[in-house]
Amino acid sequence: MVVRSTVKKPSIFEKTFLSEEKLPIVYRATEGANKDSIVNWIGKNEKEWQRDLGLYGAILLRGFGLKTALDFEAVALATKDKLGDFYLGTSPRDKLTDYVFTASELPAHYPIMQHAEMSFLDNPPKRLFFFAKQASYYGGETPLTDLRKVYSLIDPAIKKKIEAKGIRYQRKYDGPSSGSRFSLWKTKRWDEMFNTTNISEVEKIAKKNRFDLKWEGTDSLTIFNKQSGFRKHPKLGTTAWHNHTQVFHFDTPVIEVWKIFKRQKTLRSLGVALLLTVITWFKKLGDSSNYAMHVTYGDGEEFTSKEISAICNTFWENLSAFRWENGDVLIIDNYSVSHGRLPFNGDREILVSWTA
Repeated sequence: MVVRSTVKKPSIFEKTFLSEEKLPIVYRATEGANKDSIVNWIGKNEKEWQRDLGLYGAILLRGFGLKTALDFEAVALATKDKLGDFYLGTSPRDKLTDYVFTASELPAHYPIMQHAEMSFLDNPPKRLFFFAKQASYYGGETPLTDLRKVYSLIDPAIKKKIEAKGIRYQRKYDGPSSGSRFSLWKTKRWDEMFNTTNISEVEKIAKKNRFDLKWEGTDSLTIFNKQSGFRKHPKLGTTAWHNHTQVFHFDTPVIEVWKIFKRQKTLRSLGVALLLTVITWFKKLGDSSNYAMHVTYGDGEEFTSKEISAICNTFWENLSAFRWENGDVLIIDNYSVSHGRLPFNGDREILVSWTA
């Protein structure tokens, strides 16, 4: 007679939360668990972690001893997702491995507003992966917001207009002749975004993504494109706020930096808020067609100040921020949850990967 053991194998982690918002759910490593443990578990338990990701929108892997970009890449590859290596976003990034990049090379004082990665594209990434190789000693959180909740809370009148008209984006980029890698208003150059200085190749990529291009001066480029403002999740069927209005609208940086000052209460954040307010006021004396980045309704109608404030307030009222710990990996459902970056002090190195 064969006796089968009924002893349950100990789990390599316990599930918990960091806040009442339950965003993200945390897989906290138990004693003895390591990088190989979580890589193997992810590969064998796709149904469980995908269920948690769909329900909560983000999973934080903590305490598994990851140290390098290759450790991080192994976790991302374990999901069996097809990973991407071409980035049409605005932040300057450095490539470290086949599928791992620095999350952003923007200065420490520069905030990154809440956004779904590359929501202005026809086919944005389905999932994102972040890795805290080095957490800053102050600030530098990657705040999260449930975009499904944002969609449910946004003023119905705004949603109705977006549903009917869509969103129109305007982005200006310097070219190779500028010399500088990025500017305060335009972030990175177009040759870094398209990964080529060949204008014919740029135009080919632009056509594939339904971008309208306007070349000006020596090699400056303005990109226009229209996109829907909401998206249904390809598997769950849920609807989420999915656009860059709260990032690209000309008024949002000022709103953002004042909210950051209220949160961080530092002299630097006050200085940034005052300076940006003055600069923005002067720039608004000109025509909106000259803004480095801007967003309108799809027919060109401007968002009102009241509408933009309401959108930004909805994000901040539902924002969940946690302190990074070295070795953390954050998996985000990009169709359900947005992310950003708060200003920081000290060394900080957050890496990123995404699905194709």
